[in-house]
Amino acid sequence: MIEAESIFDRVKDSGERLTLLRRLVIAALCQQPGHATVADLQARILAAEGGHDIPAPTVYRTLQWLKGLGIVSQTDIGAAGAVYELVAQPYHHHLVCLNCGALIDLDDAYFAPLRASLRRDHGFVARIEHMAVFGLCAACTPV
Repeated sequence: MIEAESIFDRVKDSGERLTLLRRLVIAALCQQPGHATVADLQARILAAEGGHDIPAPTVYRTLQWLKGLGIVSQTDIGAAGAVYELVAQPYHHHLVCLNCGALIDLDDAYFAPLRASLRRDHGFVARIEHMAVFGLCAACTPV
């Protein structure tokens, strides 16, 4: 699990301000195992000691700001809508089963050639950082 203090240091090192609200969102992300929705983070912040009721748009703007700093990734893994996660590694991907909802981690090695081809063929630098690929898992695939 990533420690909040290390994220605080990264933010300070980037020259950005670290307000109380930003600290609360970062701390909630650090305590959240795996993916989190805006509502998950709001609930965690409210339940924390000295709980604060932060409006969803404020949490969302903070997450977008952290995403811009490369600290948070955002993806859509289906029914939950947009989810956010601290970036512990540069790229993080999933296979999502449309039948049972299984979430399988996927190595970036599958996407590295795609990034290289897009750059070579189109001069386009793709930001494929947190991808969800939807389909059927092995247990749900018809024989």
